[in-house]
Amino acid sequence: MSFFKTNDGVSLNYHVYGDSNNQAVILIEGYSSSEVTWILQIQSFIKEGFYVVTYDHRLHGKSEKVDFGLSIQRLALDLKELLDYLDIEKPIFIGHSMGSTTILAFEQMFTDGDLLAVISEDQSPTFLKTEGWLGGSGKVLAELSQFMDDFPKTHLTKKPLDPKLKRVLGKGMLPFDFNAGRPLLRNVITQDWRSVLKYETVPHLFLAGSESPVFPPEHAAAALALNKNKKSEAYMFEGCGHIPHLESPEEFDTVVIRFINKLGYRRK
Repeated sequence: MSFFKTNDGVSLNYHVYGDSNNQAVILIEGYSSSEVTWILQIQSFIKEGFYVVTYDHRLHGKSEKVDFGLSIQRLALDLKELLDYLDIEKPIFIGHSMGSTTILAFEQMFTDGDLLAVISEDQSPTFLKTEGWLGGSGKVLAELSQFMDDFPKTHLTKKPLDPKLKRVLGKGMLPFDFNAGRPLLRNVITQDWRSVLKYETVPHLFLAGSESPVFPPEHAAAALALNKNKKSEAYMFEGCGHIPHLESPEEFDTVVIRFINKLGYRRK
Protein backbone atom coordinates (compact mmCIF):
# COMPACT_ATOMS: atom_id res chain seq x y z
CA MET A 1 0.00 0.00 0.00
CA SER A 2 1.34 3.44 -1.00
CA PHE A 3 0.26 6.92 0.01
CA PHE A 4 1.02 10.43 -1.08
CA LYS A 5 0.02 13.65 0.65
CA THR A 6 -1.90 16.43 -1.08
CA ASN A 7 -1.04 20.09 -0.64
CA ASP A 8 -3.79 20.40 1.97
CA GLY A 9 -2.36 17.50 3.97
CA VAL A 10 -4.63 14.60 2.97
CA SER A 11 -3.10 11.13 2.56
CA LEU A 12 -4.38 9.38 -0.58
CA ASN A 13 -4.02 5.69 -1.25
CA TYR A 14 -2.69 4.69 -4.69
CA HIS A 15 -1.16 1.74 -6.56
CA VAL A 16 0.89 1.46 -9.75
CA TYR A 17 1.17 -1.59 -11.99
CA GLY A 18 3.33 -2.44 -14.99
CA ASP A 19 6.26 -0.69 -16.63
CA SER A 20 6.40 3.06 -15.90
CA ASN A 21 8.03 3.58 -19.31
CA ASN A 22 4.79 2.54 -21.03
CA GLN A 23 1.73 4.65 -21.74
CA ALA A 24 0.03 5.60 -18.45
CA VAL A 25 -3.65 4.80 -17.92
CA ILE A 26 -5.25 6.33 -14.83
CA LEU A 27 -8.35 4.53 -13.50
CA ILE A 28 -10.58 6.92 -11.56
CA GLU A 29 -13.30 5.55 -9.29
CA GLY A 30 -16.84 6.80 -8.85
CA TYR A 31 -18.65 8.21 -5.83
CA SER A 32 -18.67 5.90 -2.78
CA SER A 33 -16.47 3.42 -4.67
CA SER A 34 -12.90 2.14 -4.29
CA GLU A 35 -9.90 1.41 -6.47
CA VAL A 36 -10.67 -2.27 -5.80
CA THR A 37 -13.48 -2.15 -8.38
CA TRP A 38 -10.86 -1.93 -11.17
CA ILE A 39 -9.37 -5.31 -10.21
CA LEU A 40 -10.47 -6.99 -13.45
CA GLN A 41 -9.06 -4.25 -15.68
CA ILE A 42 -5.56 -4.09 -14.23
CA GLN A 43 -4.17 -7.32 -15.69
CA SER A 44 -5.86 -6.75 -19.05
CA PHE A 45 -4.27 -3.34 -19.39
CA ILE A 46 -0.85 -4.50 -18.21
CA LYS A 47 -0.99 -7.30 -20.77
CA GLU A 48 -1.62 -4.70 -23.47
CA GLY A 49 1.50 -2.81 -22.43
CA PHE A 50 0.05 -0.04 -20.29
CA TYR A 51 1.31 1.46 -17.06
CA VAL A 52 -1.75 1.40 -14.79
CA VAL A 53 -2.48 3.70 -11.86
CA THR A 54 -5.40 3.31 -9.44
CA TYR A 55 -6.15 5.44 -6.40
CA ASP A 56 -8.85 6.36 -3.89
CA HIS A 57 -10.37 9.82 -3.66
CA ARG A 58 -10.26 11.57 -0.29
CA LEU A 59 -12.96 10.09 1.99
CA HIS A 60 -13.01 6.95 -0.21
CA GLY A 61 -11.49 3.50 0.12
CA LYS A 62 -8.24 3.49 2.05
CA SER A 63 -7.56 7.21 1.62
CA GLU A 64 -7.86 9.57 4.57
CA LYS A 65 -11.37 10.32 5.82
CA VAL A 66 -11.73 14.10 5.99
CA ASP A 67 -14.58 16.57 6.11
CA PHE A 68 -12.96 19.23 3.92
CA GLY A 69 -12.08 19.54 0.26
CA LEU A 70 -15.25 17.68 -0.67
CA SER A 71 -15.79 19.20 -4.11
CA ILE A 72 -15.20 17.89 -7.60
CA GLN A 73 -12.66 20.66 -8.27
CA ARG A 74 -10.63 19.58 -5.24
CA LEU A 75 -10.73 15.98 -6.46
CA ALA A 76 -9.42 17.19 -9.82
CA LEU A 77 -6.59 18.99 -8.06
CA ASP A 78 -5.82 15.82 -6.09
CA LEU A 79 -5.57 13.98 -9.41
CA LYS A 80 -3.23 16.63 -10.82
CA GLU A 81 -1.02 16.39 -7.74
CA LEU A 82 -0.90 12.59 -8.06
CA LEU A 83 0.25 12.89 -11.67
CA ASP A 84 2.95 15.35 -10.64
CA TYR A 85 4.01 13.14 -7.73
CA LEU A 86 4.38 10.12 -10.03
CA ASP A 87 5.95 12.23 -12.80
CA ILE A 88 3.36 11.11 -15.34
CA GLU A 89 2.97 12.98 -18.61
CA LYS A 90 0.33 12.58 -21.31
CA PRO A 91 -1.89 10.05 -19.49
CA ILE A 92 -5.10 8.45 -20.65
CA PHE A 93 -7.91 8.97 -18.14
CA ILE A 94 -10.63 6.36 -17.57
CA GLY A 95 -13.31 7.53 -15.17
CA HIS A 96 -16.39 5.79 -13.85
CA SER A 97 -19.37 7.94 -12.86
CA MET A 98 -18.02 10.72 -10.58
CA GLY A 99 -14.56 9.75 -11.85
CA SER A 100 -15.70 11.08 -15.23
CA THR A 101 -16.72 14.43 -13.77
CA THR A 102 -13.36 14.54 -11.98
CA ILE A 103 -11.81 14.39 -15.45
CA LEU A 104 -14.04 17.17 -16.77
CA ALA A 105 -13.16 19.34 -13.76
CA PHE A 106 -9.49 18.57 -14.44
CA GLU A 107 -9.94 19.77 -18.05
CA GLN A 108 -11.76 22.87 -16.87
CA MET A 109 -8.96 23.77 -14.46
CA PHE A 110 -5.87 22.62 -16.37
CA THR A 111 -7.16 22.14 -19.98
CA ASP A 112 -6.79 18.84 -21.81
CA GLY A 113 -3.47 19.83 -23.37
CA ASP A 114 -1.50 17.24 -21.41
CA LEU A 115 -3.93 14.35 -21.98
CA LEU A 116 -3.91 11.78 -24.77
CA ALA A 117 -7.49 10.55 -24.45
CA VAL A 118 -10.48 10.36 -22.10
CA ILE A 119 -12.89 7.50 -21.46
CA SER A 120 -15.97 8.12 -19.36
CA GLU A 121 -18.25 5.37 -18.06
CA ASP A 122 -21.96 6.00 -17.50
CA GLN A 123 -21.80 9.67 -16.58
CA SER A 124 -23.97 12.29 -18.19
CA PRO A 125 -22.39 15.77 -18.31
CA THR A 126 -25.36 17.03 -16.33
CA PHE A 127 -28.07 15.70 -14.01
CA LEU A 128 -30.14 18.83 -14.52
CA LYS A 129 -33.30 19.18 -16.54
CA THR A 130 -32.56 21.75 -19.22
CA GLU A 131 -34.04 22.66 -22.58
CA GLY A 132 -32.51 20.74 -25.46
CA TRP A 133 -30.87 18.02 -23.34
CA LEU A 134 -32.21 14.44 -23.57
CA GLY A 135 -35.75 15.61 -24.11
CA GLY A 136 -35.94 17.23 -20.70
CA SER A 137 -35.40 13.93 -18.86
CA GLY A 138 -33.10 15.36 -16.18
CA LYS A 139 -33.98 16.49 -12.68
CA VAL A 140 -34.93 19.90 -11.36
CA LEU A 141 -33.03 21.14 -8.31
CA ALA A 142 -35.85 20.18 -5.94
CA GLU A 143 -35.60 16.54 -7.07
CA LEU A 144 -31.86 16.24 -6.45
CA SER A 145 -32.29 16.07 -2.68
CA GLN A 146 -34.45 12.96 -3.10
CA PHE A 147 -31.83 11.50 -5.45
CA MET A 148 -29.18 11.93 -2.74
CA ASP A 149 -31.46 10.28 -0.18
CA ASP A 150 -32.11 7.34 -2.49
CA PHE A 151 -28.59 6.81 -3.81
CA PRO A 152 -27.23 4.70 -0.90
CA LYS A 153 -30.14 2.29 -1.44
CA THR A 154 -29.93 2.20 -5.24
CA HIS A 155 -28.84 -1.12 -6.77
CA LEU A 156 -26.39 0.14 -9.39
CA THR A 157 -25.83 -3.07 -11.36
CA LYS A 158 -28.32 -4.98 -13.53
CA LYS A 159 -26.24 -7.96 -14.65
CA PRO A 160 -25.23 -10.44 -11.94
CA LEU A 161 -21.59 -10.23 -10.92
CA ASP A 162 -19.30 -13.24 -11.00
CA PRO A 163 -19.27 -14.88 -7.52
CA LYS A 164 -15.46 -14.78 -7.36
CA LEU A 165 -15.54 -11.07 -8.16
CA LYS A 166 -18.14 -10.49 -5.45
CA ARG A 167 -15.88 -12.16 -2.90
CA VAL A 168 -12.92 -9.99 -3.94
CA LEU A 169 -15.02 -6.84 -3.70
CA GLY A 170 -16.42 -7.96 -0.36
CA LYS A 171 -12.93 -8.35 1.07
CA GLY A 172 -11.44 -5.22 -0.48
CA MET A 173 -14.20 -2.64 -0.30
CA LEU A 174 -14.43 -0.54 2.86
CA PRO A 175 -17.74 0.89 4.12
CA PHE A 176 -18.51 4.36 2.79
CA ASP A 177 -19.91 7.13 5.02
CA PHE A 178 -22.76 8.50 2.93
CA ASN A 179 -23.58 11.19 5.47
CA ALA A 180 -20.02 12.50 5.36
CA GLY A 181 -20.02 12.25 1.56
CA ARG A 182 -23.29 14.08 1.00
CA PRO A 183 -21.67 17.51 0.45
CA LEU A 184 -19.49 15.98 -2.27
CA LEU A 185 -22.44 14.31 -3.97
CA ARG A 186 -24.41 17.55 -3.83
CA ASN A 187 -21.48 19.39 -5.42
CA VAL A 188 -21.19 16.81 -8.20
CA ILE A 189 -24.83 16.57 -9.23
CA THR A 190 -25.53 20.30 -9.35
CA GLN A 191 -22.90 21.07 -12.00
CA ASP A 192 -23.15 21.13 -15.78
CA TRP A 193 -20.11 20.04 -17.82
CA ARG A 194 -21.50 20.41 -21.34
CA SER A 195 -19.49 23.54 -22.01
CA VAL A 196 -16.28 21.65 -21.18
CA LEU A 197 -17.14 18.97 -23.72
CA LYS A 198 -17.73 21.61 -26.39
CA TYR A 199 -14.14 22.77 -26.08
CA GLU A 200 -12.54 19.38 -25.44
CA THR A 201 -9.86 18.63 -28.04
CA VAL A 202 -8.74 15.07 -27.20
CA PRO A 203 -10.46 11.86 -28.35
CA HIS A 204 -13.20 10.84 -25.91
CA LEU A 205 -14.97 7.49 -25.62
CA PHE A 206 -18.40 7.87 -24.01
CA LEU A 207 -19.75 4.66 -22.45
CA ALA A 208 -23.24 3.93 -21.15
CA GLY A 209 -25.22 1.05 -19.66
CA SER A 210 -28.51 0.43 -21.43
CA GLU A 211 -30.22 -0.35 -18.10
CA SER A 212 -28.49 2.25 -15.94
CA PRO A 213 -30.57 3.28 -12.91
CA VAL A 214 -28.77 6.63 -12.77
CA PHE A 215 -28.85 8.08 -16.32
CA PRO A 216 -30.87 7.64 -19.52
CA PRO A 217 -28.63 5.56 -21.83
CA GLU A 218 -28.90 8.20 -24.57
CA HIS A 219 -26.51 10.43 -22.62
CA ALA A 220 -23.43 8.88 -24.28
CA ALA A 221 -24.52 9.71 -27.84
CA ALA A 222 -25.70 13.16 -26.74
CA ALA A 223 -22.35 13.90 -25.08
CA LEU A 224 -20.51 12.65 -28.18
CA ALA A 225 -22.43 15.19 -30.26
CA LEU A 226 -20.93 17.98 -28.13
CA ASN A 227 -17.34 16.80 -28.67
CA LYS A 228 -15.58 18.03 -31.81
CA ASN A 229 -12.81 15.43 -32.06
CA LYS A 230 -13.47 13.18 -35.07
CA LYS A 231 -11.88 10.20 -33.30
CA SER A 232 -14.33 10.32 -30.40
CA GLU A 233 -16.90 7.53 -30.08
CA ALA A 234 -19.87 6.36 -28.02
CA TYR A 235 -20.70 2.78 -26.99
CA MET A 236 -23.65 1.15 -25.24
CA PHE A 237 -23.33 -1.93 -23.01
CA GLU A 238 -26.56 -3.82 -23.55
CA GLY A 239 -28.17 -5.13 -20.39
CA CYS A 240 -25.70 -3.38 -18.09
CA GLY A 241 -26.52 -0.97 -15.30
CA HIS A 242 -24.27 1.76 -13.96
CA ILE A 243 -21.01 -0.23 -13.71
CA PRO A 244 -20.25 -2.01 -17.01
CA HIS A 245 -16.59 -2.58 -16.05
CA LEU A 246 -17.84 -4.99 -13.36
CA GLU A 247 -20.94 -6.30 -15.09
CA SER A 248 -19.34 -7.07 -18.48
CA PRO A 249 -15.60 -6.82 -17.77
CA GLU A 250 -14.35 -8.64 -20.87
CA GLU A 251 -16.53 -6.52 -23.15
CA PHE A 252 -15.47 -3.38 -21.31
CA ASP A 253 -11.76 -4.16 -21.63
CA THR A 254 -12.12 -5.07 -25.31
CA VAL A 255 -14.00 -1.87 -26.16
CA VAL A 256 -11.62 0.39 -24.25
CA ILE A 257 -8.40 -1.23 -25.46
CA ARG A 258 -9.62 -1.25 -29.07
CA PHE A 259 -10.44 2.47 -28.83
CA ILE A 260 -7.03 3.33 -27.40
CA ASN A 261 -5.14 1.18 -29.89
CA LYS A 262 -7.01 2.76 -32.81
CA LEU A 263 -5.57 6.07 -31.65
CA GLY A 264 -2.03 4.72 -31.72
CA TYR A 265 -1.43 5.45 -28.05
CA ARG A 266 -0.75 1.97 -26.77
CA ARG A 267 2.91 2.61 -25.96
CA LYS A 268 5.11 5.61 -25.42
